Amino acid sequence: MAKAAMDALQSLIDDPNEALGTEYKAEIDLETPIGRANFARHIAALANHGGGYLIIGFDDDLTPREPRPSLPTRDDVSRVVKRYLDPPLQCDVRTLDDAEGRTYSVVVVPSHGAVPVCASADGPQDASGRVKGITRGVHYIRKPGPESAPLLTSQEWTPLIRRCALAERSSLLGAIEVALRGGDQAPGLDAVLASWAEAASVAYYRGVEANCPDSKVATARFHFAYAIETQGEPLKMSVLADVLRRVGHELDQQVHTGWGMFQVFDGPIGPRSKTDQRLEDGDLEFLEMNLLEQDSKVGMTDLWRVAASGLASIQRGYIEDTHWWKDIPPGQVFSPNQMAMSVTELVRHASLFAREFGEATQVHFRCEWRGLKGRQLHDFHHPWMFSGHPAEDDGRRSRASATIGTLETSWAEVAAELAGPVARAFGIDHVVTPAWFTGQSAAWVRR
Repeated sequence: MAKAAMDALQSLIDDPNEALGTEYKAEIDLETPIGRANFARHIAALANHGGGYLIIGFDDDLTPREPRPSLPTRDDVSRVVKRYLDPPLQCDVRTLDDAEGRTYSVVVVPSHGAVPVCASADGPQDASGRVKGITRGVHYIRKPGPESAPLLTSQEWTPLIRRCALAERSSLLGAIEVALRGGDQAPGLDAVLASWAEAASVAYYRGVEANCPDSKVATARFHFAYAIETQGEPLKMSVLADVLRRVGHELDQQVHTGWGMFQVFDGPIGPRSKTDQRLEDGDLEFLEMNLLEQDSKVGMTDLWRVAASGLASIQRGYIEDTHWWKDIPPGQVFSPNQMAMSVTELVRHASLFAREFGEATQVHFRCEWRGLKGRQLHDFHHPWMFSGHPAEDDGRRSRASATIGTLETSWAEVAAELAGPVARAFGIDHVVTPAWFTGQSAAWVRR
């Protein structure tokens, strides 16, 4: 796979655009106390925003910095975090090049957990004895500008406290299995989810016919969907895109694929508000991103939909059939590892998204794989370690329901249950177990 071409972080370099979740800097001077203090302040603010990115190598007008600055390493960032922030957090550092070969650093800042990130040390003092850069005991957040500034008002505390409460709630649910009534679906939810998935399939087929009729992605693709069961109010459509950005950022720390599910982009390929008269509620508004219309530009065929009520659906052609899977014609192979990554990504996305619903109790999943017949097991550079056999069925489907607590504490069991039918199609169900998912997951974490 051409990693740089696939990596969603590349868009931060190719199309720079400051937002609350992104901070662009010409350089970071880690040789001086004020440079380290300012750096720590930005990390704290991005973490308390729900995660974000600090990109180094652009001037204030978002043009490339010349001459090129020195770039921090993961160890540099770790030392600053340990010195100035509590609780400490693990940031990743990625280096990416633009089309001209200039190199930039992207510091990937995870979200805070059940407690917000606070400054634990003062920055340096100026000649008048005033603390500069960062102040001990202060919580920093992202504010319009954008800027990293102290949290001052009760209104500014509200979203931060809510995210902390949701994180703590998920942990507690995992411990006590709050949904004592088991895995039964709410009345009518199964029909709602089936209708939601079917309408998305129709939209996908029509998109293929209109934009890439010679492609096999209509008959060779996977389609995943889920519904969050909640007794509370739906989210507001006005905040849904920002919520999905935050969820996607947290998900990328756990399952780093380079092009995450439900990825929210800005610009012409970004999601748009849609309705669909094929749904029982034809007025239901949702966000939809359709990359079928952009396939020649981005090389992916995602079509995803997410509703503020907790419905989600994504369809995607197999990466095994793209030019990233070198020297193998489309339709020939199936990768268990790619399947495991995608199923895990779905389960973890649902878990993280469910945190945004204060009274969520369960999530219900539907998975479908098409275009399997005749495919051989194969991974990125070599045949798979277990031979299995070519699939004889062209499609497989699975369903599963899980409490919020189970998703937090036993996600691998849910993933293995969803993957079971497609694993059996290739005769490898004895391998694709919860323990196997857990073992594989170490390779998916962002490094």
